[in-house]
Amino acid sequence: MTRIVHFLIITALSLTANAQMSLSGGTGILNGLGTGFKPLGFHLGLELPRSNDLTFYVRGAAFLPSSGADTNYANMTAISLTTVPYTLSVPYQNRSSTYYFEGGTRSYMLNDYDNGFGLYGGSVVGFGINRTKVKYNQFDYTNTYQWEGKYLPANGSETKGSIYYLALGIQGGIKYTIPIRGTIYFDITGTYSVLNIANNNTGSSSSTYSRLNFLFNLGYRRDLY
Repeated sequence: MTRIVHFLIITALSLTANAQMSLSGGTGILNGLGTGFKPLGFHLGLELPRSNDLTFYVRGAAFLPSSGADTNYANMTAISLTTVPYTLSVPYQNRSSTYYFEGGTRSYMLNDYDNGFGLYGGSVVGFGINRTKVKYNQFDYTNTYQWEGKYLPANGSETKGSIYYLALGIQGGIKYTIPIRGTIYFDITGTYSVLNIANNNTGSSSSTYSRLNFLFNLGYRRDLY
């Protein structure tokens, strides 16, 4: 979350030459198609009007960690050749969290950016980081042998990993501006990952990453003049 705040502060400073700018914040849900997970998250954003009905915005979000419902099994090999048994099958679960940044343009309809009820939509470019951590059980699948200190995971197995992805998409939303008090908004963003890179096998085995994602966001926007 700290990285998101720093990113938005730097962006805000680069836009201070403009007469008007908006800050926004709220909550949301990330729905990765086919994953079965819908983690809750929180977002912060900046919006810069280019005209009465066209704006540029950036937003960063962090979604709470989610654990996989399915139990997986890892093969452990004994450190010492004299250990019996020499191999164990140990249950484990993946626990993943997502950090997501997006930006794009918004076109407002029915009313202007800072006036009354309106609809908005536009194109989106997003960058996401999906982090996975493996949590092993203390005992093997028979609940007989404790593996820590005596066994090691198979070669190439890491306890932490990440997927970095670039996504393109569209966004649509609805808002209501209350004079002086601010704006309440709700929007939906649909994105498709056009490029993704995993740093290891654990990262690529994430149970919450999907190429096709839908984000549902509810929040409050405050205009600064």
